[in-house]
Amino acid sequence: LLYTIKFEAEMNIPCKSKIVSTLAPTSKFQPTKSVIMLSKSGDDVDFHITSAKSPNSKTPYSISSRNIVSIHSKLMSEGKMSLTFKSPPQLMMISEANPKHLGILLNSIKDPSSFLKMNINPSQKLNAITKPKADVKSMTITSLKQYPPITGVGFPKTLNHLNITGMNYRHVDTRICALNQLHTLDLSSNKLKKLPKRLWEMQNLFSLNVSKNDISDLPEDIVPHHRLCQTLKHCNLSHNKLDEYPYFLRFCSSLVELYLSGNKINLVPNHLRECSKTLRILHLENCNLKNLPSCLSEFTLNDLKLSENPFPKPLRNVNELYKERCHTIPAPSLQELCVKSLIRHGITVSSEIVPQHLMNYIKSIQYCKGCFKMVLQSSMVYYYPVDLKSLARSFSRHEHAPVMTGFVCSKKCFTRVSEGKNVVPASLFFHQKNP
Repeated sequence: LLYTIKFEAEMNIPCKSKIVSTLAPTSKFQPTKSVIMLSKSGDDVDFHITSAKSPNSKTPYSISSRNIVSIHSKLMSEGKMSLTFKSPPQLMMISEANPKHLGILLNSIKDPSSFLKMNINPSQKLNAITKPKADVKSMTITSLKQYPPITGVGFPKTLNHLNITGMNYRHVDTRICALNQLHTLDLSSNKLKKLPKRLWEMQNLFSLNVSKNDISDLPEDIVPHHRLCQTLKHCNLSHNKLDEYPYFLRFCSSLVELYLSGNKINLVPNHLRECSKTLRILHLENCNLKNLPSCLSEFTLNDLKLSENPFPKPLRNVNELYKERCHTIPAPSLQELCVKSLIRHGITVSSEIVPQHLMNYIKSIQYCKGCFKMVLQSSMVYYYPVDLKSLARSFSRHEHAPVMTGFVCSKKCFTRVSEGKNVVPASLFFHQKNP
């Protein structure tokens, strides 16, 4: 707490201070919140300091050039300065002070007459004990005048909510990434093109809104242990310039709300199933989607928006399938061969023995809807209509009914599926096996 002492001073400088004896140096003491007081006394400048530990006492210092041994002011722009005195023989380390106030202190030491000639604002006087300032929890910035300067105190470390909107903001201030108590961050309606990787290291952020920007690229080297992947619950990336489903979302298993409308995403992968137990709101309007991920049948959504997407007509018979979708089956990849080998030998899959990229591939494996055997690249894809009432309580209307992607391993299986014979239920069909 900051204490203001009833003392006829002309100016006070709130800060943190650490005072160490130069005769017996020690590092046991921690910086304490203090107030430095400068006052006029005839032709001299009085210098006193009081701390929160002893608010009713003040220690006087002479700031004449004969009493000050050394001054270190290289970090003054960061609110830091240190003074070494002859009497008393002490080293005073000042931090978290206003750089402008430290500049006045430094000028007063070099030239006391500069302070004596100043017209001090009455509001800077210490005439009575004042209440401690409350920690700042929320901040909204809509103009440059409200933005914290690069040099100085910066953003309050106690912030829980920060809104910086409508400012043509082009780069994310890295100082924001150091706010460990921040819960919600709103950077919407700016001109951001990318997000810094440090953003994924924030410890307590659970709501991120970067909608209505120009973001076209997101970091691809994000891994599950990044803190944001574990805490993020509300993510709004709508109305940007993304042409792919954000890679980092596959690791966000706690998502409750996801907004991706107004992008150029034409495919939502089945990695979305990682948050099937928590996701309740999903907006995918105007995303150039041609089909929905099959894992969507595992969700219980409260709100689903899919309008303005070019969904194709479902394929009803095997001839249409072969005419529209069948193509030359490619040679199996090394990843396919690895997965088949793991299954054939009954090896339990874990991140300790299997590389992360192969683990991601295993999670994306599909199964034939006719026989429930694993299908990899050597499969055929078809579309089937979706009943939105079974997916969400509330959903948007659109001209063409959305379709999901189905996988079959042979013409025989597709015939069985189209005739409704031995069709595996969706909840079981799309459940991933444990190899």
